[in-house]
Amino acid sequence: MKKPAYLFGPFVGDLSWEFYRFAPFAIHIKKEHPNISMIVFTRQSNFDLYGIYADILVPLRMPNDCNLKRDCFTLESLKIRDYKRIARSFVSQYKKKYEILEHYYPDIDSWRYKLKWQFSRRLMDYDFKPREKNKQIARRFVKNNNIILDSCVGNCNIPEVVNSCDLFAKIINQVNDYDVTTIGCLIEALKICKFVVGNLESVLSHLAILLKKPLICIDNKMTIDSINLLNPFKIPILFEKDIKEGIEKWK
Repeated sequence: MKKPAYLFGPFVGDLSWEFYRFAPFAIHIKKEHPNISMIVFTRQSNFDLYGIYADILVPLRMPNDCNLKRDCFTLESLKIRDYKRIARSFVSQYKKKYEILEHYYPDIDSWRYKLKWQFSRRLMDYDFKPREKNKQIARRFVKNNNIILDSCVGNCNIPEVVNSCDLFAKIINQVNDYDVTTIGCLIEALKICKFVVGNLESVLSHLAILLKKPLICIDNKMTIDSINLLNPFKIPILFEKDIKEGIEKWK
């Protein structure tokens, strides 16, 4: 008798669209049906968006991927027929061993590649849990009294501050994209830290919000409506012009 399984992917699009609008849906489905296998087809660097929830992680390798623009749910110059062929191949790989109950992947045909909530917004679960080695590495570099400063907004010499560039440099030396990923270590580092200083245009700040970390936002240029879309949990955001002043207020 075949084991039941849900397939997720291929996911070819933008990282922020994956962690806002696809991986959380997969997490929700897995929590609802914990005894059904979850098989995910995505870039190896993004495996830890699914982390411990995934039973099988399948690496997606697209030709010339690093030089192509990732736009919402799609990838620059990817033809629909090629995308559907990749999806069919994924199903074929697992249908002999598993009973495929459902195959979820974004519709990128025509204008639908930019349809934000193809997967219901109310079914998004942002409880990201990377695999264990990511947590172990994050604990080496970040302590619970540290403040992570997104380097895109500047730098400061407060002892508790960990600059994101320095953090990434340390993490990258540990990454193998097999059971340790940059995104997995970053998620765990954000969970550990006290709060984050950044802006609302960066991946780091977006992840911090989804992980329910308070955010000091420097030089905000977004509208309230745009901020509300990025902040589903209504996490406190302190808007400041100066990094040091913002940190002192929060401390």
